[in-house]
Amino acid sequence: MVVAQPIAPQSLPVPPKRGVEVVSPQEIKAEVKRLMQDFSVEVTPGELVRLKALPAELPLGSRVYIPWVPGNRVEHTVQAAARLQALGMTPLPHIAARAVTDAASLDNLLTRLHKEAGVQQVMLIAGSSTAPAGSFDSSLQVLSSGLLKRHKFTGLSLAAHPEGSPDISAKALEAALQVKNAFARTSSAQVRLVTQFCFDGAPIVAWERAARTSGNRLPVHVGLAGLASVPTLLKYAHSCGVGASMQLLTGQGLRQGLRLLRVAARLEPGNIVAAVARARLQNPGSLFEGFHFFPFGALSQTVAWAAAVARGQFTLEDNGDGLTLSV
Repeated sequence: MVVAQPIAPQSLPVPPKRGVEVVSPQEIKAEVKRLMQDFSVEVTPGELVRLKALPAELPLGSRVYIPWVPGNRVEHTVQAAARLQALGMTPLPHIAARAVTDAASLDNLLTRLHKEAGVQQVMLIAGSSTAPAGSFDSSLQVLSSGLLKRHKFTGLSLAAHPEGSPDISAKALEAALQVKNAFARTSSAQVRLVTQFCFDGAPIVAWERAARTSGNRLPVHVGLAGLASVPTLLKYAHSCGVGASMQLLTGQGLRQGLRLLRVAARLEPGNIVAAVARARLQNPGSLFEGFHFFPFGALSQTVAWAAAVARGQFTLEDNGDGLTLSV
């Protein structure tokens, strides 16, 4: 009699998780390229003054955000927007609600951006100031003022926080997202969400799914930290309220420590890009639309990396934690 030999456990195929569509690396690579085609970046007014030219790999027409910087004057923002317009880019100045003194000042700023710099799109944020400069305490108050609609901007970016915000409760963030969706339904502008950066794709994917379940219908542009040094990223992460994904940089375990040593020069966001592409493929209802970079002083390196990814000049690797992307 022949006795059947047991099959070794490692030779058994691992079934996919129930309800999760399996996608191939080739599909993920194609989706990464698609999502990266229209990537955006940001440049501070001061940095723009110091630059002799923008990186040659930044395509004409690219959206270039102009962050609000404490101590900036209206002239700095208007001049930066005008220069970007002259360089063939699409400027998106930040409108920081807490930095605006009153409705008249906001109306003046929006008018100048239109008339002097040809601005058609803006990014509305609350601003990092703990004490408002005037009557606006939040971005929602600016939305309800009617000024953005009156100036008829064609595009409006609004902030989203996958890992929360240090000065806003989770409940308040969820309520704010509902208000932003309601505003978009009555606005002629193309409204999008731009997320705060994280160091891991899981919180972003989970947040997008939860936000959509709660009623979000706005397209999501995932914020990515640029190719700055790890100390620089840590500094900005602490000030911006980046949460759980900070463990990838600050974990004290051996595995995390070795990983930190390997990326001491810079931390590429390839793992997040691959995770977002996979999530988009697995769920066609996903609202992920593209990527936005926070260069943190490393504009040229960041643009070169993003442009290479958009051209498909990257490899996908399995590092044990899932697929990641390397240029």
